[in-house]
Amino acid sequence: MAASKRCFCLAALTFIFPFLAAAQQKAPAAPVAQPQSAPDSLQSSSDHPGTYTYQVNARMVVLDVVVTDSRGHIVDNLAAKDFQVYQDKALQTIHSFDVHRTLAQSAVIPIHSTAELDKLEPDAPVSILVLDELNTKFVDEAFTRYSLKKYLDAQSETLEQPTMLVAVNFEHFMVLRDYTTSKSEILAALDHHLAENPWKADTNAFQTDQFNGSFASLLRVAQATAGHPGHKNLIWVGTGFPSIDPTALMSSVAEALKAAIETCTNMLRDSRITLFTIDPAGLAVSAPTQDDFGFDNQDPFGGQFDFNTMAIATGGKAFFGRNDVDKLIGTSIDAGANFYTLAYVPSDNDDATAFHHIRVVMNDPSLTASTREGYYAHAPPIPPAANEAGKSSDRLIFDLATASNSMLVYDAVPFTIARDPVHPDSFDMQVKPSDIPWDDTDPQTLTADIAWVVETFDKKGKMLNHQAKMVEAQSKAQSAGSPPPIRGLTLHVDIPTAPPVARVRFIIRMNRTGKIGAQNIFLVDPATLSDPTSGQAPQHKKY
Repeated sequence: MAASKRCFCLAALTFIFPFLAAAQQKAPAAPVAQPQSAPDSLQSSSDHPGTYTYQVNARMVVLDVVVTDSRGHIVDNLAAKDFQVYQDKALQTIHSFDVHRTLAQSAVIPIHSTAELDKLEPDAPVSILVLDELNTKFVDEAFTRYSLKKYLDAQSETLEQPTMLVAVNFEHFMVLRDYTTSKSEILAALDHHLAENPWKADTNAFQTDQFNGSFASLLRVAQATAGHPGHKNLIWVGTGFPSIDPTALMSSVAEALKAAIETCTNMLRDSRITLFTIDPAGLAVSAPTQDDFGFDNQDPFGGQFDFNTMAIATGGKAFFGRNDVDKLIGTSIDAGANFYTLAYVPSDNDDATAFHHIRVVMNDPSLTASTREGYYAHAPPIPPAANEAGKSSDRLIFDLATASNSMLVYDAVPFTIARDPVHPDSFDMQVKPSDIPWDDTDPQTLTADIAWVVETFDKKGKMLNHQAKMVEAQSKAQSAGSPPPIRGLTLHVDIPTAPPVARVRFIIRMNRTGKIGAQNIFLVDPATLSDPTSGQAPQHKKY
């Protein structure tokens, strides 16, 4: 892409989190910014990060490491003594070491949804397969589908790890199949998905959509899966957005891009996501290797930025120039099922260094270790949900819009939905105490800023009703000197559910942390929907 085109492509990105082109449907109205009184059932808690999650303010750094031999085969029989970990060139002491290997078929627990995954296999590694219909030529999309089917046909009916199938195009982020260990369910979802030809005219708007849609999809997956502590391999099959040279951009746009990259990199890290990119076009170029970025504390995104750089920075790989896409899918999935988890406390956690470079070196020089390249010491802070004038922030609008415009289940804020059996239009969203991040600046009064959205849709995906509120919840001490009580949170909503309502979407955002929970209640058989956010043709139709 020429420099002038790059500049125009990002000219609208004064900040990455406005309602991007990835959410092409009409954005839901932002919650009203007036604080509301907390309900009597409000309860308090502290936030609890998931196992293995590395927080910016924490001392412990946790790495998932894949080791391969000279032939590219995964090695899974090593011990801690076989590894050396460096941060910013300084050798670190490994404090914990775990080995994760593929389970035998007989040990696999059947999974058919995000809810079952979080309940039955909360620490299980998972794979998220993304079909890129945003940047990839139609003929290459067809080859991708052929290759995925070829890979699946070679697997047992019960997959070795839960797998989600997603497709991304200009208008929608489509969950073709939620987490499942059933091969036939993935194949059925693929058969009922009609791919879109993305190759419109080569316009500036088209290029903006490519970047925004791809980048926003990474952010969406990171937000949605943050509640599952297990390792996640995000396998993106497609071209990905074109490369960008920050030096060709206006300084304000370059700074916005840099902040967005830092935020996305840390969100992928905190959600324990490794990105693999597989280009099905068979281009005669080779992907950069991890060593190409050197070992001198340099930010991996300090130069030209592209989708494949993001993959390598997260500890994944970028595959080019090969026609065995089915094998590359298998290689990427295997890497997410056979790995080591190392943890260390940095010997010198100098926050003056913007980017902390990490390298894992094997004592056996014939072995290669792949892990994330490092982390940013100071990720951009999450902005307040609203300013003093009551205007919702761009970040809040982005978060709620992307959560609204798909059926993807977000599990970073677990909550239950209770429907009144007598009054079917009445719902209670209930959050446990352990999932509310209270601000305890005042030890006598805990506060939590919460946004919620509830929407209804018909079978074709048309929004019928929308409700949104901002709640400033408080939990006060019952007597002088006593701590606030530990209770839960109930958010009540009344919304019409009579036909033609087919689906109700519930979204809760904890504004202090930016964590989101989102669920669906289906009032009809989901297989009969023609909602484009499902990516599925209704099963009663023939095509």
